[in-house]
Amino acid sequence: MYPLAIAAIVLVACKSKKEEPRQQNGGPQAVIVDVIIAGKNSISNTIEVNGTVVANEAANLQPEVSGRLTYLNLPEGTKVSQGTILARINDADLQANMQKIRVQLDLAQKNEARLRKLLDINGINQADYDAVLNQVNTLKADLDITQAQIDKTVLKAPFTGILGLRMISPGAYVTPATILATLQQTDKVKIDFTVPEMYTDIIGKGKTVNVKTTIGAA
Repeated sequence: MYPLAIAAIVLVACKSKKEEPRQQNGGPQAVIVDVIIAGKNSISNTIEVNGTVVANEAANLQPEVSGRLTYLNLPEGTKVSQGTILARINDADLQANMQKIRVQLDLAQKNEARLRKLLDINGINQADYDAVLNQVNTLKADLDITQAQIDKTVLKAPFTGILGLRMISPGAYVTPATILATLQQTDKVKIDFTVPEMYTDIIGKGKTVNVKTTIGAA
């Protein structure tokens, strides 16, 4: 009885094993695999972003003082050179004050010269002379201040560029908040663009940037 039972167990164990697939010639079936051939090739480290072409310099032309325009030279779309007079504001009151100060200064200087001679011969005390000298210096300072105010009534081109749309009419009253026109330097341009933070380590001064516009490459 015992030998027969052992044989039955061996027979069942052999039948439970899965037979491996075989080809027609009796060998094991081939396994299909993908093969990639390694090789050398250059990798392009290129970042493409959108940007905007902007003028190298741009400014709103605004007066420094308030007043009525007596001169306006803003031909739209015209190139103007740095220092070109573009507008003038009425400075009649300032000019009158300037003339008044000049007359006072002339009289004070003559008085100072006369008192200096008297001081040299002890004809007056030092305090009297110092008072006149102080008056001369004060009038000179007033003259400089008035001249600076007159200079501010003249609007000049801050740089060479192209005038934009004129936004004011001749004879209008203007303030420092009034924009007369715009001025842009277009012989040189800048490209305004933003690069994702993840690429900031590979971008720096001296790197090559290729720019392509919607109408061609630049």
